Amino acid sequence: MKTVLLFLSLAFLPFSALATCSTDIPNQLLRVVKDLKGHPLDKNARYFIVSAFNGAGGGGVRLANLGGQEENTCLTSVVQSPRDTDEGIAVYFKPKEPKHQQIVESASLNINFYLDYIKCANLTVWKVDHYPKPAEHYTISTGAKLANPLDVNSWFQIKSLGSSYKLVFCPYGETFTCHNVGIVNESGYRRLVLTENAKAFVFIKDCRVGKAEA
Repeated sequence: MKTVLLFLSLAFLPFSALATCSTDIPNQLLRVVKDLKGHPLDKNARYFIVSAFNGAGGGGVRLANLGGQEENTCLTSVVQSPRDTDEGIAVYFKPKEPKHQQIVESASLNINFYLDYIKCANLTVWKVDHYPKPAEHYTISTGAKLANPLDVNSWFQIKSLGSSYKLVFCPYGETFTCHNVGIVNESGYRRLVLTENAKAFVFIKDCRVGKAEA
């Protein structure tokens, strides 16, 4: 009889109360993104985004001036170094969900270069240029505002490719709106753009003291 009464009392609990309780249960489907050594990516640590393939695959991501930006003081075009020994410039991954301490797959985040150059401090957060206006290539550069939910051009995700990962641009967070991040050759650089074929990357923790310069 006590069991029946308990069931009935639960059945009449306000739906809002049940919903609130359910949010306290960790999502077992969330998979953390790991660096090359197998450690979970932490939002307070910085990492190099490096090609998953050595040699012809190139090195890490960094900055250059392309597309009429040659006269700019600050470099803003996101490119991949052609040299596999160049790890590039380290970044922070900043989750859209502030409660996430670790970086998880398929969760929206900002990618933020770690620069020691005050004049360019507001040009470190990745964005997709001109989206959603028509373009031959949606190029990736810097200049977005960190943690701005209304800036749809700045939200990316990380998805698994098995032993490596791909970066995807997901302006509205939903899978059907995502676009792969790949490489096109431009003016001698490997420029990051939205493409059908994703570039495979791995993440290497930057353990050096101090900031990386462009």
